[in-house]
Amino acid sequence: MFNFTKQTLNIFEEIKKYGPIRSSELANKIGISNKNLYKHLGRLLDERLIEKQGQVPRVYYLVSSESTTIVDSLDINDLLIEQNYIYVSPMSKMIRGVNGFGVWCKKNNFEVEKEKHLFVKKFNEVSKIRKNGVISAKYKLVECKNKQVVFLDHLYYGDFYTVDHFGKTKLGQLVYVGKSSQNKEVINEVSKLIREQLAGLIQQHKIQLIGFIPPTIDRKLQFLSFLENRLKIDLPKLSINKIPSSTKVAQKTLHKLEDRIINAKNTIAVNPNQEIEGNVLLIDDAVGSGATLNQTAGKIKKIAKKDIKVIGYSVVGSIKGFEVISEI
Repeated sequence: MFNFTKQTLNIFEEIKKYGPIRSSELANKIGISNKNLYKHLGRLLDERLIEKQGQVPRVYYLVSSESTTIVDSLDINDLLIEQNYIYVSPMSKMIRGVNGFGVWCKKNNFEVEKEKHLFVKKFNEVSKIRKNGVISAKYKLVECKNKQVVFLDHLYYGDFYTVDHFGKTKLGQLVYVGKSSQNKEVINEVSKLIREQLAGLIQQHKIQLIGFIPPTIDRKLQFLSFLENRLKIDLPKLSINKIPSSTKVAQKTLHKLEDRIINAKNTIAVNPNQEIEGNVLLIDDAVGSGATLNQTAGKIKKIAKKDIKVIGYSVVGSIKGFEVISEI
């Protein structure tokens, strides 16, 4: 979902040129260690630009059948769009990359080349505010100080939910489709995209416990529960529950921050018998105001027997307030 490094692009070009090719052959051709090579191959596989054929120990890499019709004509901008764009049609069909972007432009009577330029410009603006792969939304905490006590020590987004007239980001589309259709394959793709982000935050903030915000709406397959299962984070998990109610009010339906605070404060329960003696990472799927994460952080800090930090992370979050990327 992010810009490829020059080395990743170089590996992709070598696979285009010589594939099918084995990893050992590729490593020897480029002059790279197997360990580093597999990191780049993993990213290319996640983005569906390449695929594997054969069985261990004879595994070969080649350009993905999903993109083989267009990769030969892709320039750098096209490749960025190929990596980072998903269009979901009114019939709920996911069309990825350049093809999806073209469908979106046609639907809205936009000039394709002009929109490509604008999309790449906006994407690069967003990339500039990323640090270690995540977007710091600390401004949200400052913004809320006049209306609520701030308990979170930091807040991060995996990506924005929507950006300008382009609509949902790639991660935003995957979260939307994953939640609405309860599609396991899509949620698994989200887990692959954010795993490295979470690992970085756990290391950076010396996280010792993890918590997931419970869902409001009952679904046969809960997005965060399945995501948790796929992430396999090897840390003790906090017990956080949503109080059952015959009338379930989702945060996104509340337009006033005060109402969101009241909703979060009175419907989230954290077991007070837990031992909390280390920093906590709280994970949610999507946030607007961040009120639920913040109020849950407050409940956690009341239980903790010593000063700890609670770090909030949302897979996607609101772009509101990020003036630096709201110019177009």
